[in-house]
Amino acid sequence: MDRAESTGLGVALIAHLAVLAWLSSNWLAKPVPPKPLAVPVTVSLVDTVALQSSAPATVEAAPSQAPDLGPPEEAAPPPPDPAPPEPRPSPPEPAPPKPQPAPKPAEVAAPKPPQPKPAAKPAPALAKTPPQPAPAKPAPKQLAANDAAKAARPRGSRLSDELLKGLTDTPSPSKTVAPKGAVIDAKALASIQDAIRRQIQPCADRQVNPGPGANEIVTTLNLRLNPDGSLADDPKVVRQAGLDGENNRYARRVIDLGIAAFKACSPLKLPSEYYQTANGGWGNINYNWQLR
Repeated sequence: MDRAESTGLGVALIAHLAVLAWLSSNWLAKPVPPKPLAVPVTVSLVDTVALQSSAPATVEAAPSQAPDLGPPEEAAPPPPDPAPPEPRPSPPEPAPPKPQPAPKPAEVAAPKPPQPKPAAKPAPALAKTPPQPAPAKPAPKQLAANDAAKAARPRGSRLSDELLKGLTDTPSPSKTVAPKGAVIDAKALASIQDAIRRQIQPCADRQVNPGPGANEIVTTLNLRLNPDGSLADDPKVVRQAGLDGENNRYARRVIDLGIAAFKACSPLKLPSEYYQTANGGWGNINYNWQLR
């Protein structure tokens, strides 16, 4: 192949490629929508423009209409009226009471003829008593002697001599003793114990605690009291409790302090009716003494 042929072949090939490329670009490119045509606007030129209302035009509302519910249903017939109750038979009228026979008039007794009253007997004539002569007036000396005799006469007494012998000017001593039937119960005993505690507490407060643990010792003292509340004898030790190895050395001192407190605060004021009863009394009573 000569040079001229190769040149023509190359030109033809390039021309085919160009045509092919143009066709491919037209096929792949998106279609361009046509531009909308402009609508012509009519413009009128006037000298004066009238004012127009900008309010929206009123439109009459459509007449309201009830929905159609179909033909009316026939109403159910009313229930029949209840039958009137049968009239009760009226009770028979009571028979009229039988007329009672009129009471017979009582027979009127014939009046008895009045009996003639006996004539009053004339009272016997009283014998006239002869007038007594007036007593002669005593002489003045005799009157004076009678008055002196009346003044010297002793007056009698309604009390016998035996009763008068027992009367004295000095009043007899009063002996207040509880009734034989009286007893002292647990409540009364607790009240007496509390009264004793209150009365000796001021004297107990003046006692000095001898050492540690001494206030743990409980000493039971037997008290013998007179009716006036005074001590008939020194308190006696019945027993002691609360002792240990530490406070055992203060046992005797606690006893002495208790006896001293009772001696300092006696006599005690206690109810007399419980001094001596059938089952005991505060005349002989045990008391638990303890330092506070």
